[in-house]
Amino acid sequence: MKHETTPLFALPLTLINIEHDGIAEFFDSTVKPAAGRANTDGTTGYKTPLVHYHNEQNVFEIYDELQDLGRRIRDAANFVYRDVMNHETQLRITNAWFNECEAGGRQYMHNHCNSVISGTLYLRTDEHSHIQFQSPYGLNDFGNLLLDEPNMNRPNRLGYRHHFKIVAYKVDAGACLFWPSHLRHGYAENRTPGRLSLSFNFLPTTFNCVYKT
Repeated sequence: MKHETTPLFALPLTLINIEHDGIAEFFDSTVKPAAGRANTDGTTGYKTPLVHYHNEQNVFEIYDELQDLGRRIRDAANFVYRDVMNHETQLRITNAWFNECEAGGRQYMHNHCNSVISGTLYLRTDEHSHIQFQSPYGLNDFGNLLLDEPNMNRPNRLGYRHHFKIVAYKVDAGACLFWPSHLRHGYAENRTPGRLSLSFNFLPTTFNCVYKT
């Protein structure tokens, strides 16, 4: 049947490729052996859990060698915030940290508070590397929802994916993803040996609402 579908109120997931030569090696030689490594993130029961490094800090401020990378990531985030999402203000990085996960680990679904845009630069991946995003619709109690759940086991014959509650997105090394911070994300059992990424959060330098100072 001839038709046109418009994705109303879509949430943007933006991919920007960022040069990352030498960053994984810098992590192995400098960041990983350094003091200040955070605890594991709660993947109790896994032999090889996900580990965050400096997850309450900003690695771009800790390591001079990463300052140029931090500037390029901030510039990319400002493009997403201002040009893709149509905001006016500039962004600042509030925190940035490394994530290392061996095969068998996972990242539970979560979102980030006290930020407007979050993102991840992937540094070590393979054909199994992915991130999952969970639809925010139907997760609140603000309305009386009557739902007839769609069949998520049957492929849509028109190729659409909007009926899925969780969508997996394949990632390659150098891919830098940005998304609204309230969007829940994570990944199921990791199959990538030494999966390595660098994540970050952003806040506006000024606000144009009740928080404006």
